Amino acid sequence: MKLSIMNWATPTLVVATALALSACADPVHPSATGDCSTATSGGSGGSPSATTTASSSAASSSASTGTGMTEAVTPGGLTTGKDGNTFDHFNDPGASGTKDPFEILKERAEEGPPEVRTRLHSCTKIPYASLGDFLTSRGVNLGATSSGSAPKTAGELYKSGTDALGVARFDAREGETYFHTTAGATKLFDIFVQAAPEIIASIQNVDACKINGTAKPMFDATTGACVYESLSCIMGRPATDDDLTLCNLMLAQAAKGDANDLTIKRNITVAAFLSAANTCE
Repeated sequence: MKLSIMNWATPTLVVATALALSACADPVHPSATGDCSTATSGGSGGSPSATTTASSSAASSSASTGTGMTEAVTPGGLTTGKDGNTFDHFNDPGASGTKDPFEILKERAEEGPPEVRTRLHSCTKIPYASLGDFLTSRGVNLGATSSGSAPKTAGELYKSGTDALGVARFDAREGETYFHTTAGATKLFDIFVQAAPEIIASIQNVDACKINGTAKPMFDATTGACVYESLSCIMGRPATDDDLTLCNLMLAQAAKGDANDLTIKRNITVAAFLSAANTCE
């Protein structure tokens, strides 16, 4: 009976001893000695026993890898394991990513007064469908096509610029972008440049620009100056004195007596105001 009990207990004691010895080993620094006490024999029947004390330093300075090995972790690092198996986060609760109030104040001072900062942080890209409706309402024919080697019309640029303008791609589960990109802003200005001649020619007849059933031309027939009502219509807001001054200064850059150059300057002026009004500038 005594022999059978020993046969049953011996494997358990061997396993316990092995676990105790493994706890004493330092996998990071094999040459280092652990904080475990030497195994001693004792207890009834002379059965071996071991008393161990796990080393807290070894446990806190090592991390398990995918291969079963352990690896040292730099205290205070950004990860608790390896870069490939943990999220990148700050161990320090105080490092929340918030900015110094004085740094925020400096950034706001660089951005300008509140009315400028508001436009910078709240302005979004005009939606593709809204852009088409706006152009149509100002007299642009989106169905017009170019012939031969002539430049593309505003309608052709609009229809072929869906990718640059960030149109939604529902088959790829991508919604329409709500912010300007370099390609999108460039394409938008190209469209306005090509749309300007049509707007100048049609603005006097479009319903969106009529007041009490009457609309005015883009430029005064006598003086050639910018007309307040029409400039307000293409911007979508009442024109200011500064707007009118700038508009007339741009027209004044045309060469004297050169009708072709005046036409170019008028087109550029209208396109510039359209672009500024629709990009929060």
